[in-house]
Amino acid sequence: MRQQWDLSKVSCLIAEDNPHMRAILRSVLSGFGIRSVFEASDGAEALELVVDRKPDIVLCDWVMSPFGGNEFLRILRGDRDPIISTIPVLVVTAHAKRATILEAIEIGIHGFVAKPIAPAILYRHIGEVLERQEMQGRSKGIMGPGQQQPVKKLTITDISGMTPTAEPATPEIEENALALL
Repeated sequence: MRQQWDLSKVSCLIAEDNPHMRAILRSVLSGFGIRSVFEASDGAEALELVVDRKPDIVLCDWVMSPFGGNEFLRILRGDRDPIISTIPVLVVTAHAKRATILEAIEIGIHGFVAKPIAPAILYRHIGEVLERQEMQGRSKGIMGPGQQQPVKKLTITDISGMTPTAEPATPEIEENALALL
């Protein structure tokens, strides 16, 4: 992955209930070259801005009152609009306990940054998330422990006649089969 990204055309939503922290994040994002920054003081306001502005990435605090990051993420990931439901979300919170991180991954985040933030780490996370999205397409988050895709057994059919132990592919697995020529 690259270590330097042009973020000048990126739009970002900050969902944070602490006005001082919002100002810090806005300043840091501005230092990264991000010119389009929207702010929400809770998850409900953040959802309205996501629908209205469709930001490229969301920085979301986990604990906000009255509507927190947990509720925000659940509603966002459940949206029927594929653009809205796949907006990348980085959780930026002081509540960096293992249970919180695992819950956030299970709901669908693209990254987790603990407060107090280090600008270099936040920059790397934002750049990598956006680069991964550009290369691999949109997703509803990183794959968590409960979301791992099952590994399918790959059947190899040798039609060259060189390997005597080859088994023919079954019709159910044929689309995932390899043929040795």
